[in-house]
Amino acid sequence: MTGIEQVGLSGCYGPIAAGGTAGPVYVMCAAESGPVLCALDLDGRSLWTRPTGTAGGQMRVASDGGVWLAGQATLVETAANGAPGRLVELPCGDGERIGAFVVLPDGFLVAWASTPYNGARVERVDGAGSRCWSAELPDVRLSYEGVMEMSAASGWRSEPMAPWRPEVFSPERWGGLLVSADRVLATYVDWSSGIGVGFCLDLGNGRLVWTTPPHPTGERAIAGPGAFLVGSQGYGAFSTRWYDRDGATVAEWPSQGRLLVSSRGRIRVVEMDNDLSSERRIRRLHRDGRMTDGPPLPGYYTVGPVLSGDGRAAFWRDGKLQIGDVDLSVRTVCEGEGEGVERMLLLDGGRLFFVLTNDWATGDGRLVMVETDLPALDTGVWPCGESDPHANPVR
Repeated sequence: MTGIEQVGLSGCYGPIAAGGTAGPVYVMCAAESGPVLCALDLDGRSLWTRPTGTAGGQMRVASDGGVWLAGQATLVETAANGAPGRLVELPCGDGERIGAFVVLPDGFLVAWASTPYNGARVERVDGAGSRCWSAELPDVRLSYEGVMEMSAASGWRSEPMAPWRPEVFSPERWGGLLVSADRVLATYVDWSSGIGVGFCLDLGNGRLVWTTPPHPTGERAIAGPGAFLVGSQGYGAFSTRWYDRDGATVAEWPSQGRLLVSSRGRIRVVEMDNDLSSERRIRRLHRDGRMTDGPPLPGYYTVGPVLSGDGRAAFWRDGKLQIGDVDLSVRTVCEGEGEGVERMLLLDGGRLFFVLTNDWATGDGRLVMVETDLPALDTGVWPCGESDPHANPVR
């Protein structure tokens, strides 16, 4: 394995996507004129660059290779060759904006938010933007035992916060909208507290099937047909719960972090906890609630992991590219400067692509590539963040 190779593209921010395991690699970059979408081949050579206008944020790649970005109430496509594609305008209410979206085989699924919070809804539309259904989500009052407040009425003593209606309640940017078989999991969060709720709907008609209790939001993943993994982290919470298609809890573990689900249905987690005094590990989560522990992992923030077909998992953490083996042992491949940004791609030839940044305030990241001996990406339901190279979590 070789060291880190800078692809020669700076100003990168946010997660990346690919047209497939053979590329191209797509990444958003900052430019003086505004955000641009860049496409590169697997050797890091530029194929094309295109201004995105007002669209940005989440990037989804459709099965036909089209790259989709969202504006406030529009979905904007760039064709695989870099040419302008379709523009889908979606009717919306005053103050509404697209909070999250995914590409379906026959259209789109959109999670709407309003600022200030005046309700939320999830909508399914066809490829032209015509509505199939729209589901108004229940008006929420949030509470969690670890959330405290002080007021003059209590003599400025710290007391549990009474249930509150959030001022801003919008979809989680990453993992906020997942589709598995006939189920949709839309996760909305109160950004002032980090407390959120997951709403599970029927994909066919938008009927609300079940909801999670309010919880400190953590990582989420697809576990299987109609099933989801929901993590909680913060205010003393550190757990992952497996919900089946009807909302029943299949298993729960005292662990939370970046998740992987292999083609054999095996679940692994690279733990993340913002309590730096805690000792976190890579673990295997068993269906009966047991866990198998790997070695302690220094550091906290993790980009990846991504799972190869032979069961090895690559991830960037604590300034190191690391490989976790099937037996959960971990070794360092190479070291470098910078923290990872969200997501890692494993593409043909064992090439790993991800973004590193030295300055979160400016978002001035750089795209890097590492050549490894890893085989092809695992074919499970969650072998990497956002489920697949397309960054489109629809299974």
